[in-house]
Parts: sequence; structure tokens; C-alpha cells
Amino acid sequence: MARVLEHRGPSSAHSRGRHGGMGQLWNADRPHAKGVGVSQDGSVRCVLGGSLFNRLELAVALALPDAANVDDADVVAELLAREGTAAITKLDGAFGLAAEDGEGCILVRDALGERPLYYSDLGDGTTLFATEVKAMLPHRRAGSTVRPNLASLSAVLVFSFIPGPDTMFEGVRELEPGSYVRLRPGQAPDAPVSYWSPREDIDPEWTDEAGAAHIAQLCRDAITRRMPTDGRRVAAFLSGGVDSSAVVALMAEAGISPVCLSVGFGYGQPNELAHARHVAEHCGVEHRIIDVEPDDFIDLLPEIIWRLDDPLCDCITVPNFILAKQTAAEASVVFNGEGGDPLFGGPKNKFMILGEWYKPYGGYDRHRAYLASYHKFYAHYDALCTPELRESSGGTDALCEQVAPYLDDPSTASFLNRLMKLNIRLKGGQNILVKVDKMLSCNAVRSASPLFDRRLTEYSMRIPPGAKRRGDVEKYAFKQAIDSLLPYAVVYRKKAGMGVPLNHWFRKTRLREYTRDILTSQRARDRGYFQPTFVESLLHEEGPPQQFSRDRSGEMLWMLLAIELWHRVFVDGVDMPGAAASSGLGATP
Repeated sequence: MARVLEHRGPSSAHSRGRHGGMGQLWNADRPHAKGVGVSQDGSVRCVLGGSLFNRLELAVALALPDAANVDDADVVAELLAREGTAAITKLDGAFGLAAEDGEGCILVRDALGERPLYYSDLGDGTTLFATEVKAMLPHRRAGSTVRPNLASLSAVLVFSFIPGPDTMFEGVRELEPGSYVRLRPGQAPDAPVSYWSPREDIDPEWTDEAGAAHIAQLCRDAITRRMPTDGRRVAAFLSGGVDSSAVVALMAEAGISPVCLSVGFGYGQPNELAHARHVAEHCGVEHRIIDVEPDDFIDLLPEIIWRLDDPLCDCITVPNFILAKQTAAEASVVFNGEGGDPLFGGPKNKFMILGEWYKPYGGYDRHRAYLASYHKFYAHYDALCTPELRESSGGTDALCEQVAPYLDDPSTASFLNRLMKLNIRLKGGQNILVKVDKMLSCNAVRSASPLFDRRLTEYSMRIPPGAKRRGDVEKYAFKQAIDSLLPYAVVYRKKAGMGVPLNHWFRKTRLREYTRDILTSQRARDRGYFQPTFVESLLHEEGPPQQFSRDRSGEMLWMLLAIELWHRVFVDGVDMPGAAASSGLGATP
């Protein structure tokens, strides 16, 4: 377990407890952290991977000796010893932790999900846990193999990631953001408990001016809390969009000079580099552009899949991985602008809102509309999947049941805020934050996502919906908060997103033949998942009809490629990167 996770930094968080828990958490966030934190009365022992943002505040409130220097794990242990699990809600940070008390062991994941945490019940009273699934695999029972969870495969095809507690590994669970789970001696884990989630509480005295000022201050505070203590320079991903530009501008305002990194995709391909360059010049920060093309990453794809654990099928993982690798020598933390859309009302909710407006005319199902809004394989699920996969996976009905509690939540009056809560939990804590964490941590770099901040998230649920979308302006309140820091054209231009040229890559580069060889191989066909005629149509640029006049066949091929590579690496044990083989996974039956 230790060998597999050494890329996350020094091991200071290992637990092989008296109560059936066995695992390891790693501290790239706190390279000089101590081992196990212990409460003053010795009743609670704690290991923590990540960091607490309010460590000093809690240490002072607990009157701990040398509060300024006490370790995060000691603070948590003391807090739990005095107040029990009710105190978990006081923890604000980016962490996964395990604490052992008189009843057993508690696993806790931070509120937004900035750090992942997984666990697996072995059925003999032992539960494994780790920040990455791969760390647990060599410790499963002799003779066991990695078995794919086919219900999770259906989720990947619809969302491009796996929402909820399941993973692609049968028998392995993801602890969801803002949750804890109790492990008791000789028993299966208790049902997870949610200790935090965003709650709508619209400010009746909201004004645009005061609200914008408060948002700006919360963003500044979130950046400050995530600054490293090792004195090394920091970096920032700068796409040229408003969210990453805002983070860079706020850092520059505070006197922080990050190395800003932008990605291009080769000569003649669409990009936002002109906007990124404009922002860097405006803020007076160093700016570097790194080109990413298939020749740069094809040979890295098995390693990237290995590092991700689950097949998170967003192609932006590749630029994240390469940018982190380029940055590792000089920066210990890389800031990003993830979070602006889920918190403040980004553009991807527009069609759902239109559907709600026109639902009296019939033909609208909000649950299925939400699944379709991802524009992956939902509309083509039956055409892609074999009858055997549809039957064994349960199809898409279960996914509707998973999103229904959020979309139909009576405690949240605004439908836009229901979407925000759902996107914060699913897209944020189980996709965006996970993939960023894993792509950076495997290069010994810590990710910092200040817009996915707990205090900022709580305040976003106080913003009236009309201040999130004002006419045709998305994220209006957020843009008001930062428009004095950036040029008008950067703040108020329409969102374009980082357009990775997948269609071009799959048609005009060697990624085309690489993908054809993988997806038409006998190994892939023998899995019995997908209709060969559908796959062949994508490979021959004859994909299914596309919605909204956009050709998404490149995105579809990328997803199928990632799914097949995941099976080759984790199930078949072939095409394994060197890190996987040296970890001992390859030798495990």
C-alpha cells in the first residue's frame, strides 16, 4: 500500500487499527506532518491525508498547547475525543481521515470532495481504506480478481464518470463528499452518514453591490487558505476563461506571482490562448504555453488510466497530467478555476431551465433530461450496448433514481439551485475534483481549487437565482465580484470551454489507428459490452445523429477507448505502466 501511494508525498498517515480498519493516507499537503495524531486523554487516534484550513481556529478553541504548531491530526483527535462525531461538521479543509475511538474506526471525507477516499469490506471483519483504489488491490484476498461493476459502467456511459458511492471496481466504495462511515469490530461498515451538504437560504436583503463584495472577499480567503507553507513558488492553470482568469487576478492582487500554464493543441487548432495571454499580461504574471498532441501522450494513456483508478472519461485529464508533470520541478501547488459553473449558475443549465419553463406542453421528463444534458451516450445507450450489458447493468433507470432526490428536492425552492446542488455533489466532488487531484498528485503536486470552497459554496446558496443568471448573463454575481480585476472582454464574453480537438485527432493523427486497434481487437469484442456495428460506425466517421448540430463522435470514441484501456490495465493486467507492475498489482491473481 505504501509503495503504491508514494507519489502523494511522505507517508505520515498509516493505520492498521485494533478495530478492523487497515489503510494508508498520504500528505502531499503537509510534507512535515507527524504520524498518528492522539487526543490528550489517549482515547482517539487519527491519521489524516490532506490539510485542515481551520486548524488554527480549532486548536485555539480547544486551548491546545502550542496551538500555532499543533498538527492537523492532533486537532481532529482532540475534537473527536471531546465532542464525538457531532464535531465532524466543524472540519473545513481538503482531506480524507481515519480516526479510531472506543467504538471502532471512522472514515471522513471533506465537505466538497477535494481529496478522494475509498474503502472495501473484505467480509472477514476487515475493511481496507485508502486515498486511491489501486493501493488496496494487492491486499484483497488471495485468488480474487478485479471484477468490473457493470452498473457503474452504465453510469460512465451516461455521465463520463461514476456518481454516487459505487466505483468501477466491484466491492470498492467511494466515500462521498461531506460524509463519514463507521467501521465496527468484526462487522460490515455502517451506512455512510452525510454531515454536510449545500442548503438553500436565500438572503432576503441581498444587494448586488454588497453581495459582489462578499463573494470577492470569500474568494480571496479561499486562496489564502490554500497557499503552501513550504515557501515554494505556486502555479496556476490559466485557460483564458473567466473562472481561471479570476483566480489568477485575485492571486496577483494579493501579491502572489504564480507561473501560469496554458495548453494548446497544435498548429491550426481552435484554442483560447489569446485570451489567456491577455489575462497574463494584464495581471503581470509569467505565462507558459504547452502544446499537447497525440504523439505526446499516446504512450502515456495506460499510465493515466492507472492513475485515475476509475475510468473518468473527460479528455481534459491528459492536459492536466502533462501540465502537472511540467510544473512539478518548481511548484508544489497548482491553482485552478474549477467550481465557478456549479456554484454560480454556469451555462450548461440553460436547456434544463428551458425544459422546466415549457413542461406544461408535455414531453418533458426532468430526470431523463438531466441525463441527456451530459451529451454522452444516453440518447444512444440501446444502440451502443448489447442486450447482455443492458440486462446485467440495470440500464439507465437506476441513474434516474439517483438524480431524482436532488431534482425533486422540496427543501430547495429554486430549480436552478437544485441543479447547483446536484452539480456540486456529482460533477464537482465525484468528477472534477477527483480527476484534478489524481492527475496532479501522481506528479507530486497538490491541486488547489479555491472556487470549490466550503464557505464560498455555502454563500452561493444565499444568492438569489436572479443574481446567478441575469437576463442572458450567466454567473452574474460572480462576474460582478471580479470585473474590476479583469478586462471587460474577458469577464463578459460567452463561455467557450477548453475545446480539445478530439474529432481532428481521431481523423488526422495516429490516435486514429491506435484507437481502431484497441476497440476492434478480439479482447475488446470478447467483453460483449458494445455492438460492433456501432463502434465501427464511429471509427468510420459515420456516428449517430448529433444534437444541437455538434459532432460529438470524438468524445464518444475517447470514452470507449478509456473504458477498454481501464479493463486492460486493471482487469486483464496487460498494457500496464511500470508504476503498476512495480507496485505488485501485476503479480496479484
